[in-house]
Amino acid sequence: MFWRRKQRDFSAEIEAHLSHEIDRLRSEPGVSDEEARAVARRAFGNLSAAEETFYEASRWMWWDHLRNDLRYALRLMARDLRLTAIIVITLALGIAANSIIFSAVRAVLLRPLPYRQPDRLVQVWDSGPRSGGESDWVSFPDFRDWRASNRVFEEMAAWRFAILTLSGGREPEAIPGLEVTDRLFTVLGVKPALGRTFLPGEDRPGRETVAVISHGLWQRRFGSDAGVAGSRVNIAGKPYTIIGVMPPQFRFPSSIPGDNDVVPIDLWIPMRAVPDLEERGSHNFWVVARLKKSVSLSQSQANMDAVAANLARQYPNTNKDMGATVLGLQHHLTSAVAPVLAILLAAVGLVMLLVCANVAGLLLSRAQVRSRELAIRASLGAGRGRLIRQVLTESMLLAAFGATTGLVVARFGATLLVKFGPENIPRLSETAIDGQVALFTAAVALVAGLLCGVAPALLAGGSELHRSLKEAGARATASRRSLMARSLLVAAEMALAVVLLTGAGLLIRSFLRVIHVDPGFRAANVLSVIVGLPDSRYSDASKQTAFFEELVRRLRATRGIETAAVSDSVPLSGSNDQGAFRIEGRPEPKSVDDGPQANRPRVSSEYFATMGIPLLRGRLFNERDRAGSADVAVISDLAARIYWPGEDPIGRRVCVDWAANGRPIWREIVGIVGSTRHFGLEARQKAEIYLPHAQLPSQFMFLLVRFKPGQLTATAAAIRHEITGLDPDLAGIGFRSMDELIGVAESRRRFQVILMVWFSGLAVVLAAIGIYGMMVNTVVRRTREIGLRLALGAAPRDAVTMILSNGMVLAGAGIAAGLVAAIALMRFIRTLLFGVSPFDVPTFMAVVVLLVLIAFVSAWAPAHAAARVDPAVALREE
Repeated sequence: MFWRRKQRDFSAEIEAHLSHEIDRLRSEPGVSDEEARAVARRAFGNLSAAEETFYEASRWMWWDHLRNDLRYALRLMARDLRLTAIIVITLALGIAANSIIFSAVRAVLLRPLPYRQPDRLVQVWDSGPRSGGESDWVSFPDFRDWRASNRVFEEMAAWRFAILTLSGGREPEAIPGLEVTDRLFTVLGVKPALGRTFLPGEDRPGRETVAVISHGLWQRRFGSDAGVAGSRVNIAGKPYTIIGVMPPQFRFPSSIPGDNDVVPIDLWIPMRAVPDLEERGSHNFWVVARLKKSVSLSQSQANMDAVAANLARQYPNTNKDMGATVLGLQHHLTSAVAPVLAILLAAVGLVMLLVCANVAGLLLSRAQVRSRELAIRASLGAGRGRLIRQVLTESMLLAAFGATTGLVVARFGATLLVKFGPENIPRLSETAIDGQVALFTAAVALVAGLLCGVAPALLAGGSELHRSLKEAGARATASRRSLMARSLLVAAEMALAVVLLTGAGLLIRSFLRVIHVDPGFRAANVLSVIVGLPDSRYSDASKQTAFFEELVRRLRATRGIETAAVSDSVPLSGSNDQGAFRIEGRPEPKSVDDGPQANRPRVSSEYFATMGIPLLRGRLFNERDRAGSADVAVISDLAARIYWPGEDPIGRRVCVDWAANGRPIWREIVGIVGSTRHFGLEARQKAEIYLPHAQLPSQFMFLLVRFKPGQLTATAAAIRHEITGLDPDLAGIGFRSMDELIGVAESRRRFQVILMVWFSGLAVVLAAIGIYGMMVNTVVRRTREIGLRLALGAAPRDAVTMILSNGMVLAGAGIAAGLVAAIALMRFIRTLLFGVSPFDVPTFMAVVVLLVLIAFVSAWAPAHAAARVDPAVALREE
């Protein structure tokens, strides 16, 4: 058993030993009591030293010192509550900002995907010059060959998106869903909450039609019925058996493709037999795979390179120059937003440094006031390490209070971030202040405490403390080291403010460029709705054409609707039909995929009027452009500039599609329209070739309706009414106005700009406070000097000029250092800029002017206070 003697036991033992020795000495002849007592004490030695040695040996002294330091720090903080509150609030704001952004970074980039061993999941796609170069799509025949030939994957699965109408029992509902191969859920390693997922072979033709639903759909449509597995429903016009319900947190993929429209997936069915499954040149599928154990990403890429090369030799018409890209699934999902979050994390790191510099300046001021106290403690025997530890304990305690308060602020801020953050940042909704974020906050607080306390601590342990004892008055003046430290801290604050403001300024200018980008269409008062026709009733092209033409006709006749149209792809929606085309009279490419590329929307005759896309030359489609009539096309002016430079393309012919016998179908270009920003406001524009929907009908279409102002709700209701009026088993999905789509397209940049403006605003405020505090301290320190100057005849404006010049020189040095740092660092945000150089001179000049003005205003009040110094009072103190 661990046991230590108490202090009183040790003292009693010493007294007993002394008494025994005194009694022995008394027994000797001629020794008095006093002499015996004196001799015994001399023989024992220093009693106090022995007790101190015992005390230090019998206790954890570091704990005693820490406890004493904490008590003293708490008393010191209570003595000046205003300064304590300022420091704690400042630290709390900086720590909260770091915690909020880190929680977002962790949710989006660092937290593993909610699948079994997610680090082994990869996405694979066709790549190379003939794939279009920018998509992650795969042809289904390529997928089948990959799965059969690879040596690095345990299993692979493919899927594609579909709009599936669920009917029966209640009103029909259009559901965003996936058509998948049988091993999708096995590859992901997820199990259903109810029932089962697909069995091997259930994606083959002739098997029973089965379906898996999401937890949200189970609650919404089936009332959380635990017996839903085994029930029959009507999906896309065919009977299906529900076999399973996925867990609440399961989302794969998170939404339909595209950065601008976020629609979660609620239904999974086996792959249906369609022509695409046999067309190697049709890239309309996505593939996910699970790596075998001990297989690295580089090894899988090497194996897939070999597989792709073999397919290129076997199928040169479709796979020549075609490769395969393998990328970690998590990295693939988050690569688009990773730079934004990394920049924001770096920005809050700079804010934290600025907070630390500001707090360190405040603590230096307090250390200056306490210099006589520290000098007295040093003269009484306190060592340099003891004084440094005392000051660091105070800063660490302040940091702890700041972290506690910051966590409360961060919890509220994270909720706001999720509520107002952009929908198209994957997994941002999972942002939360959890245990790991709390550990991060504690680490930030620890570093902040050290950074804030190191300068005051070094001052407290410096060799100049003894000078404070020579001060005649109670007010101690600052040492040269203290003044130099505060000046460096203020200059550092200005430098950090320059970096943050420059970054924010560049992002603001980019955002202004983005919101003023002409999308090529008039978005106001246009509503888009997705309508998918089931194969069971609309497999015939004439039926598809008739349905959409009748739907458009009815809506045009509806009150409050100006015009309506359909298209198989809509700008900013994430839906498109990129591909190759041929130009008549030009050398025939080696294969159809080697020719020029364009986006190829299929649109109805009123599409351009509905979207507000201007006609530049020629004519638009009309009611005569139907199946059996002359094949026509309309191109964008960008296509005309790229593929017919210096020529008139009207009357020329292009081939976008081929007949069943392989014969090219030549289409006459009858018109040129304005180009649109189809793939995003910041994405590179692509050529567009528009095709008449009546000549190339499709089952999957966007219904576009231009309505009169104030008629949005009535228009949506009219669309639902007319769809069910034409087919009671159909419903539309994704009711979004084009203004909404533009807003979503701008949301990521708006998100980063708002946060950067907040961070840079905080930096400016802290820098201004730093300048102000430094100038106030200068005025106080030089009060006697200023009074003497005024007494000798100096004008008050001379005192103002002196203080202002000191402040501006200090600010100028910080701004100069900040400009050098900003020039070096701004190149790292090049990828986040749009239409603005990272070395944009107007932005740098605006930042310099703004900070010079802020420094001037911050120093103005202390400078005027110096001019009001009473010479008599100042000299009386001398």
